[in-house]
Amino acid sequence: MKFNKFFKFTKKQSAPHDTLFKKIDIQKSIVLRLQIFALVIVVGLSAILWRFYDVQINKQAYYQQSLDNYTRRLYNVSAPRGEIMDRNHEMLVSNAEQLIITFLPPLNLKESDRWEIAESFSQHFDMEVEKMSLNAQKDAYLHYHFDAGLALLSKTIQNQYKQEEISKDEITAFIREALDEDHLTRLTDGQKSIWLVKRAMDEPSGGRPKPIKENASKTEIAFLMEHLDDFPGFDVQVAWSRNYPFEHTLKTVLGSISTQTQGVPAESLLSYMALDYARNDAVGRSGLEYQYEDLLNGSRSVYNLSYDDQGVGILDNYRIGKKGLDLITSFDINWQRYAEAAVVDIFEAEANNPYRKYMDTIHFVALDVNTGDVHLMVSVNKTEDGYYFDPLTTIYNAYPVGSSVKSAVLYMGLNEAVVRPNEVIVDQPIKIKDTPLKKSFVTLGPVNDIIAISRSSNIYMFFIAMRLGGARYVYDGPLNIDLKAFALMRNYFSQFGLGTYTQIDLPNEQTGYKGSARNGGLLLDFAIGQYDNYTTMQMAQYAATIASNGKRIAPRVVLQGNDPITGNLAFLNKVNVISQLENPEALERVQTGMRLCVASHYCHSYLSSFKTPLAAKTGTAEAFITVDDKNINVSHFTLVGYAPFEQPEIAFACVVPAALNDRLQSNICLKISHDILRFKYE
Repeated sequence: MKFNKFFKFTKKQSAPHDTLFKKIDIQKSIVLRLQIFALVIVVGLSAILWRFYDVQINKQAYYQQSLDNYTRRLYNVSAPRGEIMDRNHEMLVSNAEQLIITFLPPLNLKESDRWEIAESFSQHFDMEVEKMSLNAQKDAYLHYHFDAGLALLSKTIQNQYKQEEISKDEITAFIREALDEDHLTRLTDGQKSIWLVKRAMDEPSGGRPKPIKENASKTEIAFLMEHLDDFPGFDVQVAWSRNYPFEHTLKTVLGSISTQTQGVPAESLLSYMALDYARNDAVGRSGLEYQYEDLLNGSRSVYNLSYDDQGVGILDNYRIGKKGLDLITSFDINWQRYAEAAVVDIFEAEANNPYRKYMDTIHFVALDVNTGDVHLMVSVNKTEDGYYFDPLTTIYNAYPVGSSVKSAVLYMGLNEAVVRPNEVIVDQPIKIKDTPLKKSFVTLGPVNDIIAISRSSNIYMFFIAMRLGGARYVYDGPLNIDLKAFALMRNYFSQFGLGTYTQIDLPNEQTGYKGSARNGGLLLDFAIGQYDNYTTMQMAQYAATIASNGKRIAPRVVLQGNDPITGNLAFLNKVNVISQLENPEALERVQTGMRLCVASHYCHSYLSSFKTPLAAKTGTAEAFITVDDKNINVSHFTLVGYAPFEQPEIAFACVVPAALNDRLQSNICLKISHDILRFKYE
């Protein structure tokens, strides 16, 4: 065949169709695939078994903890707050045990059951409805007497509500606005009591028991324990209130805390919750309780919350808490009480003095010269109802202080070289164009810098101010002063603590009042303490800065915090040196003038009677008060000083606003300071 011409085959060659149709070893192929599949299964099972072993054996504790953390409901209970003591460990603020009835909602408790429980509870427990707020009464009225409230509104508004043109929230707001105290008399005490209980039961609590009644009596607790089955979810907890052994003394400085019902202030809720506080935790609201909240607030006990077969919550101890740190303050409570009593005695002695009839407030502060420790913060206000004690006003209320600032003015003049040490200036009245005569209380004649302090020369200070402002004095001529001198004088005053924050460790300190008008005459007033206003604490820091050779130290109220169990030091409030005056020679002239004031001149009465030598400077500031729509001219009396003169320990400041009227009287701060300081120096 022709076909064979083209294709010749030998034994070593196969025909094409033999290659294409060669037998395949199916058995071998299947076995190979099964082996591969088996290997994959073995590897996969090995991985699964290893993972199972890793989870169940190696990491069992880790995953069990993760599961517990995910499913556990934890409840925090506040530990007792740290206590507060004076420098001699006399108790100023202690903890008093308080019984609180709480409610932890059982599972699946119906709304109708809640109302029944609230009604039953209100029948057996005093909810103090007389303290119910106006807003709470309106809420209760809207619940019990909504239709009566609706009837108080105009027909137009009522129709709009019925036609659903006004929402329920809007109509509720209208009714609340229309309600007055007469309408609220429709509420019975029983309705008020039920509403208070139900509202407390419904408060959000994040799974924590809610306080229903604080400060429950032992009789009420005994009744609840006997009838717990009638009040599902109710229980008793021990909480802590604050006790003040010395009552009003230093009360505003020590501060206050919220109750569990008040809880965390709404305006600070987010910041407190970020620190793991609960809404109903008691927190510091003022004073040291607020300033040192992080130290006084202990670590909370933690309980695990679960439910029994009846749906009643059960708390199991999970972590034990710890009381907050005990704070040691700088106060000497015995001296503080002595000082307050001395001030009250002075008020009583001056009660019938017609020239002190507007004197109703006395401030006094004493600081440790070397550490800034606040030994005394005294502020007594005489009212028609008795005496009110608020030492915080020594860092809030500011007054013009008169000649007490002259020590700072002299230092400034010497440091700026506008006067020289021992330079004599004739103290005689001066006249600025278009202004009344300016003069010292008594025309002193020639005085040097030291006498200018001890005898309180206004003229000497006026010349310092004029030279500071680049003015040349001409009798009855204009006074052209560089107004930058105001800022320069303020800067010097601030180096002593005047017109700036003293940096005391109490909240809301004020810096006083700064005058805004600018002219030459006002600069002269500034130099004699008749322009800016200062607090008593600023004045005390000013005196302490002079006494400590120019070292300005922040006043401190808290010295340290101690562990409540071991008593070991856990927090130390270190001495804070803010700044240092740089001219010791100028400061020495100031100190000598203040010592001479006590030894021979205006500060001599009362203060010179101590065996311990003192240094001081008086001040009188002219002011006015408004009485029955009339302006009455008065004088504020001030005094700053320190003792002993050679090695100062205590610096003090006294401020008495409206200390005299109509007729000259002695500077009562001299007697006040004498009567207070004799506790220490007599």
